Amino acid sequence: MELINKKENVFGDGIAFVEQYDFSTANMSEENRIKAITTVASICYQNPKAVGSESLYNRLLAESKGLPSSSFEFVPVLFKVRDIITNTVTKLIPNIFKYGEIIQIDDNFENDILLTNYRALVYDVENGILDNSILKHFNTPEECEIIKQYFKVFLFKVDLPTRSQMVRHRVSWQELSRRYVSGSRVPFEFYVSDKMKNVAILDPQGDIILNTESLIADCVDLYYQALEQGVKPQEARRIIPQAAYTQIWGAFMPKQLDNYFKLRLDEHSQWEIRQTALTMQELIN
Repeated sequence: MELINKKENVFGDGIAFVEQYDFSTANMSEENRIKAITTVASICYQNPKAVGSESLYNRLLAESKGLPSSSFEFVPVLFKVRDIITNTVTKLIPNIFKYGEIIQIDDNFENDILLTNYRALVYDVENGILDNSILKHFNTPEECEIIKQYFKVFLFKVDLPTRSQMVRHRVSWQELSRRYVSGSRVPFEFYVSDKMKNVAILDPQGDIILNTESLIADCVDLYYQALEQGVKPQEARRIIPQAAYTQIWGAFMPKQLDNYFKLRLDEHSQWEIRQTALTMQELIN
């Protein structure tokens, strides 16, 4: 999983960034699958040492009955559509079609390919829709070049309201968890927009009683006080303002990416999320 390019200072505060990664080879081998899945999942716990860990991979595989961790969605899998039809053992439509996208290579439908993800594949096998042997399907270098063209992965650092708008799009997401990662391990950073920088409560003499920066500072102080009193991070995080930054992976199929650009490049879109779309477009180009 290779960093292709990145852009920093996306919001003009020296903090927000967008990075583009190449996950096209994630399904070339079992080792690559493990590396890709643990790379994405490690952001949740902010533990770089977890990358490549088979124990973490196995835990994520068994995360819930019939459906492994969402980090499995970051392993793109390419099939010829006709090969999938021959491996379907029931009359049910496999989830790999529901969560994938058929791509026409030429005018011959026999050559149509399905770009999908490993999570949907595992689900179909575990539920008896596809034959178990299909889990041994690995993509060739030539197929990986096709995947690279159509499957786009980004790592974002944005504020929580921007993240909330982003995850309304039905793409693959994996986010830093403040349930497990306390501010003591990874300090909080905050995005204060220009319009909020001058907001303040004044006393009758015109002196500032409270402004945006001081309110954030008070909330952070209260957060750390809660930790000192034995409150777990999953509860203490409730006091952290929405201005806090987070990190989140996003993986896009072609139609998902087109829809994101259509909605988020529009001039009526909020400025911050529009910057993410402009930056993604710039990095791809």
